[in-house]
Amino acid sequence: MPHSKDLAHILDVLLDGGTEEELLSETLDLYQDILLSVSGIDLGGEAELGCLHTGAGVAIGTTWAALCIDDLLRTKRFVTGLFHAVRAKAERRAGPVHILYAGTGPWATLALPLTSRFSPDELRLTLIEINDRSYNGVQRTIRNLGLEAYVEEYIQTDAATHVIAGKLPVDVMLSETMQYCLIDEMQVPIVLNLMAQLPEDAIMIPERVTLHLGVLNDDPAQLVNRSLGSIFTLDRESLKAYAPKAGTLDFPTFRQLIPALGTDAYGPLAILTTIDVFGPHGLTHYESGLTQPQIIGDYPDAQNPLSAIDFTYHLKPSPLLGMLFHT
Repeated sequence: MPHSKDLAHILDVLLDGGTEEELLSETLDLYQDILLSVSGIDLGGEAELGCLHTGAGVAIGTTWAALCIDDLLRTKRFVTGLFHAVRAKAERRAGPVHILYAGTGPWATLALPLTSRFSPDELRLTLIEINDRSYNGVQRTIRNLGLEAYVEEYIQTDAATHVIAGKLPVDVMLSETMQYCLIDEMQVPIVLNLMAQLPEDAIMIPERVTLHLGVLNDDPAQLVNRSLGSIFTLDRESLKAYAPKAGTLDFPTFRQLIPALGTDAYGPLAILTTIDVFGPHGLTHYESGLTQPQIIGDYPDAQNPLSAIDFTYHLKPSPLLGMLFHT
């Protein structure tokens, strides 16, 4: 297979917990060069730059999906978590581990390195993509890398409404279709739809996305001073508990009280995002574009009081964490 040794090297670097940033950057540059070559996509093309509004959120354009590879720790942690999820499944029973990859982009970036460690008899891929250019690109990528034996099925559809009908049971559902704070993109509607169709022992990657209300330091670096509490969690438990009221698709509203803090903690309030990919592998504050804090205002004081904030995650008209401030 073309580039099989390169994919093996790439996976080795991604799995190594001691990999330094310079080597990680060089390795992902190599990976991107390979993917650009075999996919033939034009990152500057008008069609590749366009995003698709599905009614359930934004499916980002081919170029932007491809460039997610440049988010170094995001790529490293997701590939590592996925690898360990597949290995955990493989250790429990015989037969291939079947990954349902929802939102592949043009390259299926997070899954391809695993083909250097698992044979087609051990690993199968069902690849879902809605964007025309990305869907065509991922097929060219797989074909030109000689990895077609791994593919169970290509499906061009909206993963937020897709009905799973394949013969091979799904073991791992992978979707990284999000931005920080779970805004705009389709992570929540996709996992709501797909995980409801899968058995209890199916693994969801990432396993958990948690939004916290936090306080940043009042200095130029604005590092996280503290978390005031979790305000929304996306995991198997919250998906099972999801029961929207008539006339709305909203998740339940959560009220977070705002405590009085010492003057040294009066930095800005922010929404923090943390991601548990699988087991100990994840992303925390500032490690990725996915975990950048979103500042929502100054910390309250006597002149600008704030007693609580009501948080409601909305699915319509597009995914968004709504906030209602109480003085």
